[in-house]
Amino acid sequence: MKGEITLIQAVNITLLSMALVFFILTVISFVLSLFKYIPAEKKAEPAKKPAPAPAAPAAPAVKSFDPSSIKDERMLAAMLVATIEAANDMDGANIRVRSIKELN
Repeated sequence: MKGEITLIQAVNITLLSMALVFFILTVISFVLSLFKYIPAEKKAEPAKKPAPAPAAPAAPAVKSFDPSSIKDERMLAAMLVATIEAANDMDGANIRVRSIKELN
């Protein structure tokens, strides 16, 4: 029976291993709790804000897009191609067309 481990030795090994794991977890928890005392990086503040510019004329109100404003098939095709191209780069894209303008 050389090399066999008794039940008492197995329990001792188990308890020692569990105590070691809990000790290491306690040390890690303590180290993580010290992170709240590390100061955050401060963002550089601008030296001086420039004087406000005179008020610009108000931008014209954006009218809502109406699908009935599509007058020919070229505009419809352009809208569809632009929508498909924009959606290719995003997974689960939820794209809404707001306006269509014809460029010369």
